[in-house]
Amino acid sequence: MSQEARFSRMEPELRKANLIEATLVCLKRHGFQGASIRKISAEAGVSVGLISHHYSGKDELVAEAYMAVTGRVMSLLREAMEQAAPTARERLSAFFRGSFSAELLDPQLLDAWLAFWGAVKTAEAINLAHEHSYGEYRSILRKVLTELAEEEGWEPFDADLAAISLSALLDGLWLESGLNPGTFTPEQGMQICEAWVDGLQAGGRQRFCLQTKDC
Repeated sequence: MSQEARFSRMEPELRKANLIEATLVCLKRHGFQGASIRKISAEAGVSVGLISHHYSGKDELVAEAYMAVTGRVMSLLREAMEQAAPTARERLSAFFRGSFSAELLDPQLLDAWLAFWGAVKTAEAINLAHEHSYGEYRSILRKVLTELAEEEGWEPFDADLAAISLSALLDGLWLESGLNPGTFTPEQGMQICEAWVDGLQAGGRQRFCLQTKDC
């Protein structure tokens, strides 16, 4: 039986996972511009026509790969926080540990992030996937930062703005790790993020004060 026939007999989720992994390999090897449907089909061991049956084109396939990758990331981070002790500060620390875990610092994953980010402004489907995933990511941060503010008695506090700030810090560290893996260790990455939260607790929270007369 041919590889394509075996692929066709796979369960739908397994077929999808196979194509996504092939897409990630091609993104790492060729970048977004070079990762054609033909190359992805060759990597997956199926015909171009079979991929075209499931996806309208490369943009849609890469967007689905983006959503699959971010879904794995979100699951890992949520699980890390759920297993942490019950205070918001400890859940943030668990979030940082998850962010700098071996799975999230996997070179293939970081290479995929770089390809995704490079394609966000060139393909509408990928841009929509980016907006959805980052909205979910910032929502997680906003929730735990709101809980921290409540525990610390910070009133008022703009958790939305703080979440944007912390998300940008983490993105910058991931980007640096992807481009120059030897720049800092995972432990140092966590240390940087912990220092950011320490800064909030030491008074930096006032920079995220809601614009009211009480600020």
